[in-house]
Amino acid sequence: MPAAKPAAKPQAKSEAALSLRRQPSQARAQQTMQTLFKAAAQILDKEGEGGLTTNKVAAAAGFSIGTLYQYFPSKEVLVRAMAARGQEMVLHELGSYLSELETLPDVRERDARELLGQAIRILLRGFATGKGLSQSLIHLCWTLEKPQETASAVRQVADRLAIFFERIDHPALQMPSPAQLFVLTRSVIGTLRSASLEKSPLLGSPAFEEALVHMAWSLLGQRIKPLVWPWAHGPSNRTPGWASCR
Repeated sequence: MPAAKPAAKPQAKSEAALSLRRQPSQARAQQTMQTLFKAAAQILDKEGEGGLTTNKVAAAAGFSIGTLYQYFPSKEVLVRAMAARGQEMVLHELGSYLSELETLPDVRERDARELLGQAIRILLRGFATGKGLSQSLIHLCWTLEKPQETASAVRQVADRLAIFFERIDHPALQMPSPAQLFVLTRSVIGTLRSASLEKSPLLGSPAFEEALVHMAWSLLGQRIKPLVWPWAHGPSNRTPGWASCR
């Protein structure tokens, strides 16, 4: 009789999830958390980081402070839970975009630079300029970030891009090596992190977006060798009989 297989280990949860006092397993609990998130974001936009307190969040959300503490034992845990939710949103949007492209029959005929640019824009909005999360909230999330959680998100981006490049096999995009994907994803996310933490005026500018797209295109764009005619380098490269045909 074959030996019984060991039970599968449960998938490790993020540190932000483990720090919650109550796991939101029911729809009502999920709604409560979303209401608290929305209230926190509104206070942060109006009053800045210094004005964000758990008491204000609970009051703005219409809950008692005890209800808030059932889920979040501190302001930092609340913000980090919001950051984790924001990362999920970015990864979901990027995954949906790439999955849609992979199903298009003409994807190999489309502008490769624009395909790459849209992926960059999704990351730009999610990790810097704001979509679903405001710029002020993203800044605070980066301030309180846990490096291992950021690293996990970046690895997921790199892994999904690797699958995408392999599946579409676009003639204008080279299949990146693990080293190229590592450099690309860490460069992009690292740049967005720095711009957010520095509250750079470049955020939201076309020049900033174009610089990111150009960097990605320079690394991943397929180098197509130009056609060289036999006579391009002078008479010595002409085919036999050239002079007699003049």
